[in-house]
Amino acid sequence: MALNIKWIGSPNKTKGRGGFSPEAVVVHIMEGTLAGTDSWFKKTASKVSAHYGIGRDGVVHQYVLETDTAFHAGRRLNPTWELIKDGVNPNRYTIGIEHEGNDSSAWPQAMYEASAALIRGICARWSIPIDRDHIIGHREIYEAKTCPGGVVSLDKLVKMVRAEALDTANYNFIPHVGKTKTLGKLNIRKEAPTATAKKLKTVNAGTELAYIGWTSNGQTVGGNSHWYKDKDGNYFWAGGTEHPTPGM
Repeated sequence: MALNIKWIGSPNKTKGRGGFSPEAVVVHIMEGTLAGTDSWFKKTASKVSAHYGIGRDGVVHQYVLETDTAFHAGRRLNPTWELIKDGVNPNRYTIGIEHEGNDSSAWPQAMYEASAALIRGICARWSIPIDRDHIIGHREIYEAKTCPGGVVSLDKLVKMVRAEALDTANYNFIPHVGKTKTLGKLNIRKEAPTATAKKLKTVNAGTELAYIGWTSNGQTVGGNSHWYKDKDGNYFWAGGTEHPTPGM
Protein backbone atom coordinates (compact mmCIF):
# COMPACT_ATOMS: atom_id res chain seq x y z
CA MET A 1 0.00 0.00 0.00
CA ALA A 2 1.42 3.38 -1.04
CA LEU A 3 1.25 6.16 1.53
CA ASN A 4 1.12 9.92 1.07
CA ILE A 5 2.79 11.26 4.21
CA LYS A 6 2.28 14.93 5.08
CA TRP A 7 5.04 16.68 7.01
CA ILE A 8 3.77 18.65 10.02
CA GLY A 9 6.86 18.93 12.20
CA SER A 10 7.38 19.38 15.93
CA PRO A 11 9.96 21.28 17.97
CA ASN A 12 9.75 18.61 20.66
CA LYS A 13 12.63 16.34 19.70
CA THR A 14 16.31 15.68 20.16
CA LYS A 15 18.59 15.67 17.15
CA GLY A 16 19.91 12.18 16.57
CA ARG A 17 19.47 9.18 18.86
CA GLY A 18 22.49 9.31 21.14
CA GLY A 19 24.26 6.47 19.37
CA PHE A 20 21.19 4.20 19.14
CA SER A 21 19.02 3.20 16.18
CA PRO A 22 15.32 2.31 15.96
CA GLU A 23 14.77 -1.24 17.20
CA ALA A 24 11.01 -1.27 17.80
CA VAL A 25 7.75 0.52 17.00
CA VAL A 26 5.53 1.83 19.81
CA VAL A 27 1.81 2.05 19.03
CA HIS A 28 -0.13 4.89 20.71
CA ILE A 29 -3.71 6.18 20.75
CA MET A 30 -4.17 9.97 20.60
CA GLU A 31 -7.09 10.33 23.00
CA GLY A 32 -8.24 12.94 20.52
CA THR A 33 -8.22 13.96 16.87
CA LEU A 34 -5.46 14.13 14.30
CA ALA A 35 -5.95 17.89 13.98
CA GLY A 36 -5.74 18.31 17.74
CA THR A 37 -2.57 16.22 17.87
CA ASP A 38 -1.01 18.29 15.08
CA SER A 39 -1.65 21.44 17.14
CA TRP A 40 -0.46 19.92 20.42
CA PHE A 41 2.77 18.55 19.00
CA LYS A 42 3.62 21.93 17.44
CA LYS A 43 3.53 23.62 20.86
CA THR A 44 6.91 23.72 22.63
CA ALA A 45 5.07 23.88 25.94
CA SER A 46 3.52 20.44 25.40
CA LYS A 47 6.97 18.81 25.56
CA VAL A 48 5.64 15.75 23.71
CA SER A 49 5.70 14.39 20.18
CA ALA A 50 5.74 11.21 18.13
CA HIS A 51 7.27 10.39 14.79
CA TYR A 52 3.92 9.85 13.07
CA GLY A 53 0.19 10.27 13.50
CA ILE A 54 -2.52 8.38 11.61
CA GLY A 55 -6.10 9.53 11.12
CA ARG A 56 -9.15 7.31 11.15
CA ASP A 57 -9.40 7.80 7.39
CA GLY A 58 -5.83 6.54 6.87
CA VAL A 59 -4.19 9.96 6.50
CA VAL A 60 -0.60 9.94 7.76
CA HIS A 61 1.23 12.95 9.28
CA GLN A 62 4.88 13.09 10.28
CA TYR A 63 6.22 15.18 13.14
CA VAL A 64 9.80 13.99 13.71
CA LEU A 65 12.39 12.37 11.43
CA GLU A 66 13.02 8.69 12.12
CA THR A 67 16.68 9.48 12.67
CA ASP A 68 15.78 11.87 15.51
CA THR A 69 14.40 11.20 19.00
CA ALA A 70 10.70 11.98 19.55
CA PHE A 71 9.22 12.39 23.05
CA HIS A 72 6.57 9.65 23.08
CA ALA A 73 7.56 6.88 25.49
CA GLY A 74 10.28 8.20 27.77
CA ARG A 75 8.68 7.30 31.10
CA ARG A 76 8.94 3.76 32.46
CA LEU A 77 6.67 2.10 35.00
CA ASN A 78 6.71 -1.66 35.59
CA PRO A 79 7.47 -2.37 31.92
CA THR A 80 6.40 -5.75 30.53
CA TRP A 81 8.31 -5.33 27.29
CA GLU A 82 11.06 -7.94 27.48
CA LEU A 83 13.45 -6.08 25.14
CA ILE A 84 13.51 -2.83 27.11
CA LYS A 85 17.05 -1.61 27.85
CA ASP A 86 18.22 -0.86 31.38
CA GLY A 87 19.36 2.71 31.88
CA VAL A 88 18.39 3.92 28.38
CA ASN A 89 15.42 6.15 27.56
CA PRO A 90 13.13 4.06 25.30
CA ASN A 91 12.68 7.10 23.04
CA ARG A 92 16.27 6.62 21.91
CA TYR A 93 15.61 3.27 20.22
CA THR A 94 11.91 3.31 19.29
CA ILE A 95 9.66 4.95 16.71
CA GLY A 96 6.31 6.24 17.99
CA ILE A 97 3.07 6.22 16.00
CA GLU A 98 -0.07 7.93 17.29
CA HIS A 99 -3.54 6.84 16.10
CA GLU A 100 -6.69 8.96 16.09
CA GLY A 101 -9.39 8.10 18.62
CA ASN A 102 -9.49 6.95 22.22
CA ASP A 103 -8.76 3.72 24.06
CA SER A 104 -12.32 2.44 23.63
CA SER A 105 -12.88 3.33 19.97
CA ALA A 106 -12.59 0.58 17.35
CA TRP A 107 -10.05 1.15 14.60
CA PRO A 108 -11.51 1.59 11.09
CA GLN A 109 -9.98 -0.67 8.45
CA ALA A 110 -8.42 2.37 6.75
CA MET A 111 -6.43 3.15 9.89
CA TYR A 112 -5.29 -0.46 10.30
CA GLU A 113 -4.17 -0.53 6.66
CA ALA A 114 -2.29 2.76 6.84
CA SER A 115 -0.62 1.75 10.09
CA ALA A 116 0.43 -1.62 8.67
CA ALA A 117 1.88 0.00 5.55
CA LEU A 118 3.75 2.61 7.58
CA ILE A 119 5.17 0.06 10.02
CA ARG A 120 6.19 -2.21 7.14
CA GLY A 121 8.28 0.60 5.69
CA ILE A 122 9.82 1.42 9.07
CA CYS A 123 10.73 -2.21 9.69
CA ALA A 124 12.27 -2.49 6.21
CA ARG A 125 14.35 0.67 6.62
CA TRP A 126 15.69 -0.28 10.04
CA SER A 127 15.69 -4.08 9.72
CA ILE A 128 13.23 -4.43 12.62
CA PRO A 129 11.69 -7.92 12.98
CA ILE A 130 7.94 -7.96 12.36
CA ASP A 131 6.60 -9.54 15.54
CA ARG A 132 5.01 -8.64 18.88
CA ASP A 133 8.42 -8.29 20.52
CA HIS A 134 9.20 -5.36 18.23
CA ILE A 135 5.74 -3.86 17.58
CA ILE A 136 4.40 -2.99 21.01
CA GLY A 137 1.81 -0.92 22.84
CA HIS A 138 2.78 2.09 24.97
CA ARG A 139 1.35 0.36 28.04
CA GLU A 140 4.11 -2.27 27.73
CA ILE A 141 6.58 0.47 28.71
CA TYR A 142 4.41 2.52 31.08
CA GLU A 143 1.93 0.40 33.06
CA ALA A 144 -0.29 3.33 34.10
CA LYS A 145 -1.25 3.88 30.45
CA THR A 146 -3.99 1.88 28.70
CA CYS A 147 -2.54 3.08 25.39
CA PRO A 148 -3.33 2.01 22.70
CA GLY A 149 -6.45 0.66 24.39
CA GLY A 150 -8.16 -2.69 24.69
CA VAL A 151 -10.07 -2.50 21.41
CA VAL A 152 -7.16 -2.49 18.97
CA SER A 153 -5.66 -5.89 18.18
CA LEU A 154 -1.89 -5.62 18.01
CA ASP A 155 -1.77 -9.24 16.86
CA LYS A 156 -3.96 -8.31 13.89
CA LEU A 157 -1.77 -5.31 13.17
CA VAL A 158 1.40 -7.41 13.18
CA LYS A 159 -0.24 -9.94 10.87
CA MET A 160 -1.15 -7.12 8.47
CA VAL A 161 2.40 -5.72 8.61
CA ARG A 162 3.76 -9.15 7.66
CA ALA A 163 1.34 -9.34 4.74
CA GLU A 164 2.54 -5.91 3.58
CA ALA A 165 6.16 -7.07 3.80
CA LEU A 166 5.41 -10.10 1.61
CA ASP A 167 3.48 -8.11 -1.01
CA THR A 168 5.82 -7.62 -3.98
CA ALA A 169 3.72 -4.65 -5.12
CA ASN A 170 5.47 -2.67 -2.38
CA TYR A 171 8.89 -3.07 -4.02
CA ASN A 172 10.26 -1.56 -7.20
CA PHE A 173 11.88 -3.80 -9.83
CA ILE A 174 14.67 -3.02 -12.27
CA PRO A 175 14.95 -5.71 -14.96
CA HIS A 176 18.52 -6.74 -15.82
CA VAL A 177 19.92 -10.19 -16.52
CA GLY A 178 23.23 -11.10 -14.91
CA LYS A 179 25.20 -13.25 -12.51
CA THR A 180 27.06 -12.67 -9.25
CA LYS A 181 28.90 -14.73 -6.64
CA THR A 182 28.20 -14.93 -2.93
CA LEU A 183 30.78 -13.67 -0.43
CA GLY A 184 29.61 -15.95 2.35
CA LYS A 185 26.62 -18.13 3.16
CA LEU A 186 23.50 -16.46 1.79
CA ASN A 187 19.78 -17.17 2.19
CA ILE A 188 17.38 -17.38 -0.73
CA ARG A 189 14.00 -15.91 0.27
CA LYS A 190 10.65 -16.90 -1.22
CA GLU A 191 9.13 -14.24 -3.49
CA ALA A 192 9.94 -11.15 -1.37
CA PRO A 193 13.11 -9.12 -0.59
CA THR A 194 12.89 -9.41 3.18
CA ALA A 195 13.93 -11.70 6.01
CA THR A 196 10.22 -11.97 6.81
CA ALA A 197 9.85 -14.16 3.71
CA LYS A 198 10.32 -17.91 4.03
CA LYS A 199 13.92 -19.11 3.70
CA LEU A 200 14.03 -21.60 0.83
CA LYS A 201 17.67 -22.56 1.13
CA THR A 202 21.13 -21.34 2.09
CA VAL A 203 23.97 -21.35 -0.45
CA ASN A 204 27.67 -21.39 0.36
CA ALA A 205 30.33 -18.76 -0.26
CA GLY A 206 31.50 -18.62 -3.86
CA THR A 207 28.18 -19.82 -5.28
CA GLU A 208 27.32 -18.22 -8.62
CA LEU A 209 23.74 -16.99 -8.72
CA ALA A 210 21.86 -15.79 -11.77
CA TYR A 211 19.34 -12.98 -11.56
CA ILE A 212 16.80 -11.27 -13.81
CA GLY A 213 16.81 -7.92 -12.01
CA TRP A 214 16.75 -6.30 -8.61
CA THR A 215 14.88 -4.05 -6.22
CA SER A 216 16.41 -1.06 -4.46
CA ASN A 217 13.86 -0.82 -1.62
CA GLY A 218 13.93 -4.25 -0.01
CA GLN A 219 14.69 -4.78 3.66
CA THR A 220 17.76 -2.78 4.63
CA VAL A 221 20.55 -4.99 5.98
CA GLY A 222 23.84 -3.39 6.98
CA GLY A 223 22.80 -0.19 5.22
CA ASN A 224 22.07 -1.99 1.93
CA SER A 225 18.47 -2.30 0.68
CA HIS A 226 19.28 -3.95 -2.70
CA TRP A 227 18.05 -7.47 -3.39
CA TYR A 228 18.44 -9.55 -6.56
CA LYS A 229 15.52 -11.48 -8.04
CA ASP A 230 16.06 -14.87 -9.70
CA LYS A 231 14.11 -16.46 -12.55
CA ASP A 232 11.83 -18.25 -10.09
CA GLY A 233 10.75 -14.97 -8.49
CA ASN A 234 12.79 -15.49 -5.32
CA TYR A 235 15.21 -12.99 -3.80
CA PHE A 236 18.71 -12.86 -2.31
CA TRP A 237 20.40 -9.90 -0.60
CA ALA A 238 22.83 -8.03 -2.84
CA GLY A 239 25.02 -7.08 0.12
CA GLY A 240 26.03 -10.73 0.46
CA THR A 241 27.43 -10.86 -3.06
CA GLU A 242 30.46 -9.51 -4.95
CA HIS A 243 28.16 -6.89 -6.51
CA PRO A 244 26.47 -5.27 -3.48
CA THR A 245 25.24 -2.33 -5.57
CA PRO A 246 23.50 -3.69 -8.68
CA GLY A 247 24.39 -1.99 -11.92
CA MET A 248 27.76 -0.76 -10.67
